[in-house]
Amino acid sequence: MIQHFPIDAIKDEFLSALKQHNTLILTAPPGAGKSTRLPLWLLSLAQYKNKKIYLLQPRRVAAKNIACYLSQQIGEPVGQTIGYRLKNESKISSSTRLEVITEGILTQIIQNDAELNGCGLVILDEFHERSLHGDLAYALARDVQQALREDLQLVIMSATLAIKSLTQKLPDAITLASEGRSFPVEVEYVPNVTSKRLQQHYSVANQWREHALKVITQQAVEHDGSILVFLPGVADIKYLCQNLADKLINSAIQLCPLYGELSIAEQQKAIAPSANGERKLVLATNIAETSLTIEGVTLVIDCGFEKTAIYDPKTLTNKLQQQVISKASAIQRAGRAGRLSAGKCLRLYGQEDFSRRDENSKSEIQQADLLPFVIEAARWGVTQLCDLPLIELPNEVKEQQAWQELQSLNIVTQQNQLTSHGKQVASVACHPRFAHMIIMAKSLEQKHNVKGLLSLACLTAVLLEERDVFTREQSRFDCNLTHRIDALLHEKVRGHVAHQLFKQADQLAKKFSSSVKARSQLPVHYTGVLLALAYPERVAKYRYDESLSTKTTNKGSQQTGEYLTTAGKGITINHEDALLGDATIVAAQVSEVNLRAGQAKAGQKGLMVQLAAPVDIEQLIDWDIVQTSTEIDTAYNAKVDRITAQKLTKINALVIDERGAPEQLTNDLVAQLWAKELTKQGLRFLALKEKDQALLLRWRWLTLYNKTIDLPSCDEENLLATIDTWFLPFVGDIKSKKQLDKCNFSEMFLSLLTYQQQKTLEKAAPEYFIGPTKRQCAIRYTEDKMPIVSMPMQELYGLTETPCIGNDKEGDKSGIPLILEILSPAKRPIQVTQDLAAFWQGSYKAVQKDMKSQYPRHFWPDDPANAKATRKTKRHMMKDEDLS
Repeated sequence: MIQHFPIDAIKDEFLSALKQHNTLILTAPPGAGKSTRLPLWLLSLAQYKNKKIYLLQPRRVAAKNIACYLSQQIGEPVGQTIGYRLKNESKISSSTRLEVITEGILTQIIQNDAELNGCGLVILDEFHERSLHGDLAYALARDVQQALREDLQLVIMSATLAIKSLTQKLPDAITLASEGRSFPVEVEYVPNVTSKRLQQHYSVANQWREHALKVITQQAVEHDGSILVFLPGVADIKYLCQNLADKLINSAIQLCPLYGELSIAEQQKAIAPSANGERKLVLATNIAETSLTIEGVTLVIDCGFEKTAIYDPKTLTNKLQQQVISKASAIQRAGRAGRLSAGKCLRLYGQEDFSRRDENSKSEIQQADLLPFVIEAARWGVTQLCDLPLIELPNEVKEQQAWQELQSLNIVTQQNQLTSHGKQVASVACHPRFAHMIIMAKSLEQKHNVKGLLSLACLTAVLLEERDVFTREQSRFDCNLTHRIDALLHEKVRGHVAHQLFKQADQLAKKFSSSVKARSQLPVHYTGVLLALAYPERVAKYRYDESLSTKTTNKGSQQTGEYLTTAGKGITINHEDALLGDATIVAAQVSEVNLRAGQAKAGQKGLMVQLAAPVDIEQLIDWDIVQTSTEIDTAYNAKVDRITAQKLTKINALVIDERGAPEQLTNDLVAQLWAKELTKQGLRFLALKEKDQALLLRWRWLTLYNKTIDLPSCDEENLLATIDTWFLPFVGDIKSKKQLDKCNFSEMFLSLLTYQQQKTLEKAAPEYFIGPTKRQCAIRYTEDKMPIVSMPMQELYGLTETPCIGNDKEGDKSGIPLILEILSPAKRPIQVTQDLAAFWQGSYKAVQKDMKSQYPRHFWPDDPANAKATRKTKRHMMKDEDLS
């Protein structure tokens, strides 16, 4: 019986368009048959009789599944007329005319055959996913079509596509649309209504997980058909599998996980029809969102989240971040329930939540690591991405950072052209950093006769590109990558994971006529050297906390967990990690976390090491993996309170050795360094004594209240601006802060004034007032206009006018009156006045009476204005009179 698909309605129109146009855009909803029906039409067309057709799929499991299905439709085993090519698996032959491939495979085909000789048509399916590989494959194919092969045909297919933006990029394209299979899907919203008490009990992740577990368990019992559950990531799938296994032990339902890291066989098990009408419960990531049809599924449960790879420049890696899916993804997921019959979709979130979501997801080109993309562009011959016919350009800053990273690894020149080393790197099927590591390992193996270094590099590259082989519990206190390699080589990691890792590593090694097998004798102790090739900016040296009494890297000692990298960034190892204490490490993977108690800088965000290996820094230098530089560092060292000179040996920002170089400290340099620190900290850096502060107060008072006297300003701003005049000439031979503190700063400040200006300051703003008894009484200057002098009342007798200051002219009695703080014989204030004559004539009488009773031995005249000033008691005054 011939099965009909909605896409059949536009077959004639589509085939006619292919005969007249070279670029087509086809949109069709899920279930229309665009992936499983349309390709078969093409095999019968004469125009492709002797030409190959490439059908691109964004996911490996979909590519293999579609190839097998199409082969079955024409009654052939896969690998004959229809075959597939994936990263680590292929099924093609000399008779294969239609190849179902992933996007990265097409990129490599074009890079090796720029004219796509023998190819007549490239179909890009599920283009709405806008993967990085998909964007690049499209751009290269379009470039071939426009520049080299006008006859090359492109068909872009998608379930949901922003037609307007695409047609603007493809003005020559013909647009066709097909209706989908119209099986209705009922959408129901089932948000989490957990009580606040339980919400506080569970973590945010566990809140939705527990909600999902409850709904899935209920539906597994009540729903008649198979169920497809969309979950964000592998950890969520494993968590629910573990919890559902016990709950559904007596249910006639088969539990099937589905995610990209499973083997193709395990993925096929989840997709294949159930035997004897059994029901399936498929727990999948968004791998099942498009292309795949899981027969029997009539219920979709959508958690509303997805894990997206977002490049983090701090960690130099794509970081999987959980985020809400877009409306387009939610609609796509719901459609999986209606592929073969009417179905239902339960969304584990509210309708209002759905309405607030973005229409479409962000494309990978705006979020993911651009390094693999950029090196392919350089391999193609362009020096900037705007030279490619891309649908969308990435952020300009991120693009430039990617080019600079390739330049630092000698993969591209300063003009963004591939170097000879870069051409080798581009030919290796892994991340550019790891390809660089492998090629350099081959060279070092030959140069230093280190057997197995290349094989070790291949295994290291694969380990870094895949999920950690240690469990979360194992890796919690062991970030040493060397231990993982040992575990693999000694078969402590078994099963599919180990088999795939060795298979991939062996494929990389074969390119260099080598191999990688379990039980191989590899020089594992060189792992840190290899990581330094891939991540030269992550070579890191242990950093001590000077506040800790223990300053040794011996295991078990009190340690900070902090390392400093050659890029000048701090990274932290868990303070209980087995690797902590090694003097030098290379970090391969780090993550940004909130540092906890017991870790350096607890409570702050920091970079925590996830994978690293110890390394001998001297070996990196000897093998020319890192380059050192020497510089003299002269500065004020606050720890020792001295000006010091150090000869530093550095690897970029990382100091690996420092030695004293006192011969570098000339007097001029020392003076400049003191001046630099003084400018940085301000006058508070100087240990100014009371007399120095008093001088500045007098000086500032005079410049503030007598504008006719021309003195330079001595406020802090002006003093710091004139350091060259008053400071530098005096400190060139002073090395320690202790010596500096002993300087006569008053003398240094006064060097700003001429001799005449110093005399003017001394006269107009005197340090002391000399009264009738000739005793010096200090004048206290403040920000206020009126300075103050404190004097015993007996020493003021005979004065009829209040003393004035602020004027330097002889005979000129004008100025600013001093505030007189009149003291008792016990030096206690008894009166404050600025009009001495008024005091004698007024309140003195009351004061006189009080003083006579308290201090009868002292002289309290009735006419103080005409009395003789004295510092003596009445008895001593009488003796003086007798002697006279």
